[in-house]
Amino acid sequence: MVVLLIAFLASCQKYTTIEEYNVNTITIDYNVKTDHWSIGKDDESGDYFYYEFREPKLTQEIYDKGVMQAFLILRDGNISPLPFDDFWMDSDGYRWTEQVTCEFRPGYVTFILKYNDHAAVSPYYNYDFRVRFMW
Repeated sequence: MVVLLIAFLASCQKYTTIEEYNVNTITIDYNVKTDHWSIGKDDESGDYFYYEFREPKLTQEIYDKGVMQAFLILRDGNISPLPFDDFWMDSDGYRWTEQVTCEFRPGYVTFILKYNDHAAVSPYYNYDFRVRFMW
């Protein structure tokens, strides 16, 4: 019985395997001013705004093997991960929501701003973003 108890306790030991990875990162801040946005019309749900940055640091290798984290930098200095959803209300009481998101492909980072009513009214604010690539 003692041998059986020792065998049972020995089998309950937790083994941990530690693997080391070398991770490369690039973090880049972007600013999109209110007059930088262009209107996109290729979405079946309606018009949207976008701004595309040429980013030579974003290579095919990073695109194929890596991941992207994108954040909206808020006015108080906090960051919120994208996609970011918020709602607004104008002085007449009209409410709408906006969604801010980000896409990337080799050589480019694109920020996208969609309103729930898809109105092509220029965005009201400058937007600051932080993007981190890891591979």
